[in-house]
Amino acid sequence: MKILVASDSHGNSDLLYKAAAKENPDMFIHLGDLEDSRHTVEHRIGAPQVPCVFIKGNCDYYSSDGLEDRSVFNLKGHRFLCVHGHIQSVNYRKDTLLYTASEEGCDIVLYGHTHVPFNEFLEVPFENRKVHIMNPGSIALPRGGSSRSYLVIDMSDSGAYEVEFKSL
Repeated sequence: MKILVASDSHGNSDLLYKAAAKENPDMFIHLGDLEDSRHTVEHRIGAPQVPCVFIKGNCDYYSSDGLEDRSVFNLKGHRFLCVHGHIQSVNYRKDTLLYTASEEGCDIVLYGHTHVPFNEFLEVPFENRKVHIMNPGSIALPRGGSSRSYLVIDMSDSGAYEVEFKSL
Protein backbone atom coordinates (compact mmCIF):
# COMPACT_ATOMS: atom_id res chain seq x y z
CA MET A 1 0.00 0.00 0.00
CA LYS A 2 1.38 3.37 -1.03
CA ILE A 3 0.40 6.33 1.17
CA LEU A 4 1.05 9.84 -0.13
CA VAL A 5 1.45 12.37 2.70
CA ALA A 6 1.55 16.10 1.95
CA SER A 7 1.18 19.28 3.96
CA ASP A 8 1.07 23.03 3.68
CA SER A 9 0.02 23.33 0.06
CA HIS A 10 -1.50 26.78 0.80
CA GLY A 11 -3.90 26.79 -2.15
CA ASN A 12 -1.38 25.36 -4.62
CA SER A 13 -3.42 22.19 -5.17
CA ASP A 14 -1.97 21.63 -8.65
CA LEU A 15 1.18 20.48 -6.83
CA LEU A 16 -0.89 17.88 -4.96
CA TYR A 17 -2.35 16.62 -8.24
CA LYS A 18 1.13 16.46 -9.74
CA ALA A 19 2.44 14.38 -6.82
CA ALA A 20 -0.63 12.11 -6.91
CA ALA A 21 -0.25 11.55 -10.65
CA LYS A 22 3.43 10.74 -10.17
CA GLU A 23 2.88 8.36 -7.22
CA ASN A 24 -0.55 6.81 -7.95
CA PRO A 25 -1.21 6.33 -4.21
CA ASP A 26 -3.59 3.90 -2.51
CA MET A 27 -4.25 6.50 0.21
CA PHE A 28 -3.79 10.27 0.48
CA ILE A 29 -3.19 12.28 3.67
CA HIS A 30 -3.04 16.08 3.80
CA LEU A 31 -1.81 17.50 7.12
CA GLY A 32 -3.31 20.96 6.96
CA ASP A 33 -3.09 24.41 5.43
CA LEU A 34 -4.82 23.15 2.31
CA GLU A 35 -6.51 26.53 1.73
CA ASP A 36 -8.61 24.99 -1.03
CA SER A 37 -11.77 22.92 -1.31
CA ARG A 38 -11.26 19.52 0.26
CA HIS A 39 -14.01 18.10 -1.94
CA THR A 40 -12.33 19.33 -5.13
CA VAL A 41 -8.99 17.86 -4.06
CA GLU A 42 -10.59 14.53 -3.07
CA HIS A 43 -12.28 14.33 -6.45
CA ARG A 44 -9.07 15.11 -8.34
CA ILE A 45 -7.02 12.63 -6.26
CA GLY A 46 -9.55 9.87 -7.00
CA ALA A 47 -11.73 9.45 -3.91
CA PRO A 48 -13.54 7.25 -2.97
CA GLN A 49 -11.21 4.70 -4.63
CA VAL A 50 -8.31 6.48 -2.94
CA PRO A 51 -9.20 7.04 0.74
CA CYS A 52 -8.33 10.60 1.81
CA VAL A 53 -7.62 12.12 5.22
CA PHE A 54 -7.59 15.91 5.58
CA ILE A 55 -6.53 17.79 8.71
CA LYS A 56 -7.38 21.40 9.51
CA GLY A 57 -4.36 23.71 9.68
CA ASN A 58 -4.00 27.13 11.23
CA CYS A 59 -4.55 28.80 7.84
CA ASP A 60 -7.68 26.80 6.96
CA TYR A 61 -10.14 29.41 8.19
CA TYR A 62 -12.44 29.77 5.20
CA SER A 63 -11.78 26.53 3.33
CA SER A 64 -11.98 24.04 6.17
CA ASP A 65 -15.04 22.16 4.79
CA GLY A 66 -15.64 20.66 8.25
CA LEU A 67 -12.04 19.53 8.73
CA GLU A 68 -11.00 18.17 12.13
CA ASP A 69 -7.88 19.13 14.12
CA ARG A 70 -6.73 15.52 14.24
CA SER A 71 -7.37 12.09 12.84
CA VAL A 72 -6.58 8.80 14.56
CA PHE A 73 -6.95 5.54 12.66
CA ASN A 74 -5.63 1.97 12.49
CA LEU A 75 -3.93 0.64 9.40
CA LYS A 76 -2.13 -2.68 8.95
CA GLY A 77 -1.28 -3.10 12.64
CA HIS A 78 -0.28 0.52 13.23
CA ARG A 79 -2.19 3.32 14.91
CA PHE A 80 -1.74 6.69 13.19
CA LEU A 81 -2.10 10.17 14.66
CA CYS A 82 -2.39 12.94 12.06
CA VAL A 83 -2.29 16.60 13.14
CA HIS A 84 -1.22 19.88 11.60
CA GLY A 85 1.00 20.65 14.59
CA HIS A 86 0.27 24.26 15.47
CA ILE A 87 -1.85 23.21 18.48
CA GLN A 88 1.03 20.99 19.66
CA SER A 89 3.59 23.83 19.28
CA VAL A 90 5.78 21.73 16.98
CA ASN A 91 7.93 24.74 16.11
CA TYR A 92 9.39 24.57 19.61
CA ARG A 93 9.15 20.97 20.83
CA LYS A 94 7.92 17.47 20.04
CA ASP A 95 6.87 16.42 23.56
CA THR A 96 3.21 17.38 23.03
CA LEU A 97 3.15 15.13 19.97
CA LEU A 98 4.56 12.31 22.10
CA TYR A 99 2.00 12.83 24.87
CA THR A 100 -0.86 12.92 22.37
CA ALA A 101 0.47 9.76 20.71
CA SER A 102 0.62 8.15 24.14
CA GLU A 103 -2.95 9.16 24.98
CA GLU A 104 -4.22 7.78 21.68
CA GLY A 105 -2.02 4.65 21.70
CA CYS A 106 -0.36 5.64 18.41
CA ASP A 107 2.98 4.44 17.08
CA ILE A 108 3.08 6.64 13.95
CA VAL A 109 2.60 10.43 14.10
CA LEU A 110 2.29 12.62 11.02
CA TYR A 111 2.36 16.41 11.33
CA GLY A 112 2.96 19.52 9.22
CA HIS A 113 3.06 23.26 10.02
CA THR A 114 6.84 23.79 10.11
CA HIS A 115 7.35 23.40 6.33
CA VAL A 116 10.51 21.41 7.18
CA PRO A 117 10.82 17.63 6.68
CA PHE A 118 11.30 15.55 9.84
CA ASN A 119 11.74 11.81 10.32
CA GLU A 120 12.74 10.37 13.71
CA PHE A 121 11.83 7.72 16.22
CA LEU A 122 11.35 9.43 19.59
CA GLU A 123 11.04 7.85 23.02
CA VAL A 124 7.68 8.19 24.74
CA PRO A 125 8.35 9.33 28.33
CA PHE A 126 7.65 6.67 30.96
CA GLU A 127 6.52 4.07 28.41
CA ASN A 128 9.75 2.47 27.23
CA ARG A 129 8.66 2.62 23.57
CA LYS A 130 9.34 4.77 20.56
CA VAL A 131 6.99 6.56 18.20
CA HIS A 132 7.84 7.27 14.57
CA ILE A 133 7.27 10.99 14.00
CA MET A 134 7.29 12.36 10.46
CA ASN A 135 6.67 15.68 8.73
CA PRO A 136 6.57 15.72 4.91
CA GLY A 137 7.69 19.36 4.78
CA SER A 138 5.75 21.70 2.51
CA ILE A 139 4.73 20.75 -1.00
CA ALA A 140 4.41 24.46 -1.88
CA LEU A 141 6.40 26.73 0.45
CA PRO A 142 9.47 24.96 1.84
CA ARG A 143 11.55 26.42 4.65
CA GLY A 144 14.96 25.77 6.13
CA GLY A 145 16.72 25.10 2.85
CA SER A 146 14.46 22.17 1.98
CA SER A 147 12.77 21.71 -1.38
CA ARG A 148 9.07 21.29 -2.19
CA SER A 149 8.55 17.91 -0.62
CA TYR A 150 6.08 15.20 0.26
CA LEU A 151 6.32 11.80 1.88
CA VAL A 152 5.57 8.33 0.56
CA ILE A 153 5.00 5.48 3.00
CA ASP A 154 5.07 2.04 1.37
CA MET A 155 3.37 -0.39 3.75
CA SER A 156 3.08 -4.13 3.29
CA ASP A 157 0.11 -6.20 4.42
CA SER A 158 2.22 -7.35 7.39
CA GLY A 159 2.64 -3.73 8.54
CA ALA A 160 6.31 -3.42 7.61
CA TYR A 161 6.91 -0.04 5.99
CA GLU A 162 9.48 2.13 4.30
CA VAL A 163 9.48 5.93 4.21
CA GLU A 164 10.77 8.08 1.37
CA PHE A 165 10.85 11.86 1.10
CA LYS A 166 10.34 13.09 -2.42
CA SER A 167 10.63 16.47 -4.12
CA LEU A 168 8.68 18.06 -6.92
